[in-house]
Parts: sequence; C-alpha cells; structure tokens
Amino acid sequence: MDRLLDSFRTVFGNGFLKYFKEQDKKHKYLKLDDYQKVIQRFIEDEQFFRTNYYSGTHVHFTRFLFVSIENFKNNDRTINFTELDHKGKLIWQLEHIIPQSKFEPGDSDKNKLGNLTLLHGDTNVKISNENFEEKKKALHDENELKFYINEVFRRNNFKKSDIDKRTSDLTNDLNDIINNHFDAYCEKVLKIKNMELNNE
Repeated sequence: MDRLLDSFRTVFGNGFLKYFKEQDKKHKYLKLDDYQKVIQRFIEDEQFFRTNYYSGTHVHFTRFLFVSIENFKNNDRTINFTELDHKGKLIWQLEHIIPQSKFEPGDSDKNKLGNLTLLHGDTNVKISNENFEEKKKALHDENELKFYINEVFRRNNFKKSDIDKRTSDLTNDLNDIINNHFDAYCEKVLKIKNMELNNE
C-alpha cells in the first residue's frame, strides 16, 4: 500500500495524503489490501450524506474528485495540480461557479459539488466574485476552459437549478471511472502500472 500512498502524495498533494491517513485511522481502508476497494470505500464514505464540498477539510476530497476526473478525461494534458505558490499554497484552487454572494445565508446549494470547480489561482483572483456570465467571458482565453471539469463554462448559462444535475454528473463520472475503468485510472491518474498493483 506504500505505492498507493506515494501516488496520493504525488497526484493529490500532501494535504490530501494527510486527510486520507486521518480517515484511514477511523475506517481502516488500507486493511482492505486492494487498491480499488480502498478507493471505492473511501469515496463511498466521503459521499455519504455530503452536501458541503467546500469548507474545512471537505476541500481535500473535493480536490481528489476533480483531479481524478480531470486527469482521467483530459486527453493526456499534463497538469500539476499539487503545484505550490511562493507562500506554499496550492496554485489550483476551488472556485464557486455561481458566487457565494448570490446565495441566501444557510443555502447549502452554494457549497455543493455541482457549484464548484478547479481554477488556477491567478484566474480565480480575477473572477472570484463575478457572476457566471462574467466568469465565462474571463475564461474564454484561459487553458482551464479546455478542462473536462470546466465544461460548464462552455454552456450558455448556469443557474442554481443546474447545481444538482452537475453534482450528479460529476459523482457518476468518478464512480464510473473507479468502478469500470480502474486499471486505466491507475495508469493515467495514479501513474501506477498494472504490474505494480499485482507485485505489492
């Protein structure tokens, strides 16, 4: 299982690895002794009754989900989602599609998975409190627009009523990748070859 943990650090960053280890202490994922079962159980537990994908430690699973989907579906573009800025903060940041300011206090839709995405910190600073239309315009010439997870910005509009559908689509994407394409996920995302899986 050391190879899996090394891959988690490389692909998702130290913050995610620390979070995963904390969750493993509670749930004993690594005792399953099968990479696919470890990741499946972790995902099931993280998604169980989760509505907040943004605050506190929730961000670690959300980043895991977005990076997994993007790196799997990105047509071999190489993006280092663990890159840090000069202050030691992650350059790739979670951003709300519909700004938080457009929601009433206590409205849980604002932090649902379907209202979040990953953007480069520079882009995020430029557009963080803009409405969907302004964000879409600002992303027009940015590389992030090509991301699978940012397909939402290629639409004509995105409303609060679209959040649940996008949440469902992203969750289904991740579950399909892990449950039906795990060998390819290991190679494309975790950078672990099938032989390494069998030899650990």
